[in-house]
Formats: sequence, C-alpha cells, structure tokens
Amino acid sequence: MTLFQYPQIPYLVVHSADIVLLLSIGAIYELLLRLYKHSKERRTPHERKINVHLATLKYEAARKRALGPSAFVETSKLERAVLATEKELTKITNERGARTAVAAKRVKTCNLICNVIVLLTYWGVAMVAIDGSRIEDASGEYELNEMTDDERAAAFWKGFLFPLSYHGLGYKISQYGIDSEKRASCVGALAVFWSARVTTGEIVDCVLQWWAR
Repeated sequence: MTLFQYPQIPYLVVHSADIVLLLSIGAIYELLLRLYKHSKERRTPHERKINVHLATLKYEAARKRALGPSAFVETSKLERAVLATEKELTKITNERGARTAVAAKRVKTCNLICNVIVLLTYWGVAMVAIDGSRIEDASGEYELNEMTDDERAAAFWKGFLFPLSYHGLGYKISQYGIDSEKRASCVGALAVFWSARVTTGEIVDCVLQWWAR
C-alpha cells in the first residue's frame, strides 16, 4: 500500500528493448555533446593565466600611482603593460567566442541529423501505446461508453502527461509517422530519445557547475 494512489496504465504496446537502446544512445550522445561544447566554451589555462597577470598588473599600477609623481616612470610602464595585456586578453576572448559559435553550429547540425535518423528508423512505430478498451474512469470525467477505444486512450494519456500533452510541440513532433487515430495515445521514439538527452544534460550541467566552484 503506497501513500499516493497512482492510476494503473493499461499498456497495449511496450517495446522495452528499443526504449532501453534509445535511452542509452540519447544519454551517451548528450554527454559527448556537452563535453564537446564545454571544451570549446571554457577558458583555457593560458587565458586564466592572462587574467591573473592582468589583475596583478592593475594592482601594481594602482599602488605605484598612489605614490605620486615620484613613481611616474614605474607607473607609466605598468599602465602600458596593462593596456598590452588587455589587448591580448581581448584577442583570446574573441577567439573563444568564435570557437563557441562554430561549436554551436556543429551541435545544431548533429542534432538535426540525429533526430532525422531516429525518426526515420522508428517511423510508424510507437514505443508505448495505451489500450483504450481497458480504461476505467472512476471520476466520471469521460463518457466512456460514448467514446471509441482510441478516444479513451487519448483522453487518458493526455491527462496523464498534462501539461506536456497540451504544450509540448516537440512531443507532438516525436509522434509523426504513427497512425493518426492512435497518435494521441502513443509515445514515439524521439520522445524517448529526447527524455534521455534532457535528463543527462541536466545532470552534466549540475556536475560542471559544481566542478567550476
């Protein structure tokens, strides 16, 4: 006996092996993408060294400037060094920005290709399908006797996945290829693939943020 009562899902089709395969591929794919993007976006050891050197130069220049005219020569040298270092740092930052932009384009292209491959590979195949004939509505929300099995399944699945079923454009795209009458009560391969990617992406982001501390 559990604290919360969950509705029993009357599955008609569950392709367990394919779901596990798609989840595994999605997780590995997202992990590799995140690591690739991170390697292009993060500051290099040389850039971090330049930042530290610039901060040191600014501190020394401010200290010499506070001594007044007697330290004019040293102050001038330090200020020129600050300008030169800032110029070098700007160049490095721009190069990192260019790398990040190129990486983003490559990731976008890879995502498109991968999505098309998954969609075409499992075209018309539902990873999970609901059996409308086994749905019982204890709440009386639906007039089940006046609905077809497909309509019962669609109503159950829409409520179960709320609000994703109403606002998830990507979720609807993932159902392309499935029979139109059964589409609303099925989960496509892309939805499974994307769920693995989203979960893995959130985990990787948390790890990278913790590591950056």
